[in-house]
Amino acid sequence: MYEDSDDGEMRAFEGASGAVYETIFREMQDAVFLVDVKRVDGDYRFIFRRNNASHRQRTGISEDEFRGQSPRELLGAEEGAAVAANYRRCAERAETIEYEEALTFPGGTSHWQTKLTPIIDDGEVSQIVGVARDITERKTHERELQHIHSQFETVLDTMSAAVFLKDTDGQYLMMNQACRELFNAEDRDIVGLSDYDLLPPGVAEEARADDRQVIESGEVTEIEETVPTAVGNTVRLTRKSPVYEGDEITGICGVSTDITEQKRREQELQRLTERLELAVEGANLGIWDWDMTTDEVEFNEQWARILGHSLDEIEPRLAAWEQRVHPDDLGGVEDTLDKHLAGETDLYDTEHRMKTADGRWKWIRDIGRVVNRDEDGEPLRAVGIHLDIDERKMYEQTLERQRDNLEVLNQVVRHDVRNALQLVIAYGDVLEHYVEDDGAKYLRQILEAGREAVDITQTAGDVTKVLLRSEADRTPMNLRPLLREQVDEIRTSHERAIVTVDGPIPDVEVLADDMLASVFRNLLNNAIVHNDKELPETTVSVSVDDEAVRVHVADNGPGVSDDQKEQIFEEGEKGLDSEGTGLGLYLVRTLAERYGGVVWVEDNDPEGSVFTVELLRESWAGDQ
Repeated sequence: MYEDSDDGEMRAFEGASGAVYETIFREMQDAVFLVDVKRVDGDYRFIFRRNNASHRQRTGISEDEFRGQSPRELLGAEEGAAVAANYRRCAERAETIEYEEALTFPGGTSHWQTKLTPIIDDGEVSQIVGVARDITERKTHERELQHIHSQFETVLDTMSAAVFLKDTDGQYLMMNQACRELFNAEDRDIVGLSDYDLLPPGVAEEARADDRQVIESGEVTEIEETVPTAVGNTVRLTRKSPVYEGDEITGICGVSTDITEQKRREQELQRLTERLELAVEGANLGIWDWDMTTDEVEFNEQWARILGHSLDEIEPRLAAWEQRVHPDDLGGVEDTLDKHLAGETDLYDTEHRMKTADGRWKWIRDIGRVVNRDEDGEPLRAVGIHLDIDERKMYEQTLERQRDNLEVLNQVVRHDVRNALQLVIAYGDVLEHYVEDDGAKYLRQILEAGREAVDITQTAGDVTKVLLRSEADRTPMNLRPLLREQVDEIRTSHERAIVTVDGPIPDVEVLADDMLASVFRNLLNNAIVHNDKELPETTVSVSVDDEAVRVHVADNGPGVSDDQKEQIFEEGEKGLDSEGTGLGLYLVRTLAERYGGVVWVEDNDPEGSVFTVELLRESWAGDQ
């Protein structure tokens, strides 16, 4: 049976069964080898005897190379010692052992699942039959799986979502780090725990009910749930999926994401939306949202309601707006819109008329803005609002008619009434030659009253003219001729007064309008009318610096007390006595402030008052 006839050779194959064993040895797909076992000085010595064809093919070692070698001789000191240790363990135990090992052969390093069976003669192990299965591919696959598993565990533990695996009884099999932190179970062995061990009873019961639904339906479910934690309740979106082995559900996999902040933002957004809707409803704001790539426009209910329509009557297209704008307004509206679309203005803001459901025209204020442009700056989307300003426009038109009426009245006061008074004064002057001494006194009083009435009509007309203007249209005006003219006029109308100009009037320009003469006339008239002296004296002077021009009008009258120095410029304040309307100084202050200037009063030395009006020089005011 064997090529050698040494004692003990191939005893396992002696007898009639030897041929059978030989066939099995030769044809087995696993690597089979035979090792002689000898006792030498109380230790074991192992010598390789035979190896089958599968062993030779897988290891690259021929039978001649194999026979007679010890493990150290065949495999080297380190691997040979490990192999001999396993052989010794089999021999000492005198029983079959199994193990895995990695061995290096001429064909390379491979992994083996080895089974050693001792052959016992006379109570001693004389040989060992080894059967080795090459598991290199399996071990490689296991390493790959282990590598993938390690990567998967790393991914799981770095996920912010809580991931878990349960069996069908609701017992946890696995949790990632986020899940452990959620349940405050970082230091606990979670295998075998259930939700009842980690959560309050009510919450645990709900979780278990959800698990049962997944198991019974075999479908993925999403649950929004509130989970109590050590730092408070957290709102989570949990997705539970059935885990199958074949056709049988063996577990539940869950992924739970913290949506607490998202829910808070949703609730805040809901509150803001409700407030906005209330504001839009309360203010009756029409809202439009224009997709400029398709010309589709989304209108809200109020937009349609402002025009007397319901929303379903308005086509969601730009044409629904264009067709309702008044033809006379459309050109201006489109110009304003084009400027905004071109980026020339921050807002599209215009007022125009729109046709309502009953065919009348209603005034609308249309405000909008481009909110999205492409990378080339072309507008893609714009949003805006419609405000119903029809009542305001009607009110403005009413005010305009009233303003026109006041203008007419002002013309009557300033021209017709004033001309009639001038005629009375002229006839009075003629009567002076015919009135005796006793009547001359009364005639002078009549003439003084007439002249004062002329001044009043002039002042009242000026005040009306100022009030009718929304703002001053300031232009450069030369101070010298205006002031000289008013000085000459006051000298003519008040013959008993002495009006002196102290020094030359400078040739400078100030920013004002055609009402500037009223400022000087009323200051001069005030200095004379409110002077109780028999011979009123008024001195006019002008001072100039780089920024301003100051006109000073000083008198020798009774002066102004400190507590009246501000009040006398108020509307209707008559000042020193009951004469006049109290409008003159009010007009002076109103005009001075419109021109960017100021007026004030100080005490004169030794008596009287000095009124000063300060106006910005044209060159200085132009820089403001």
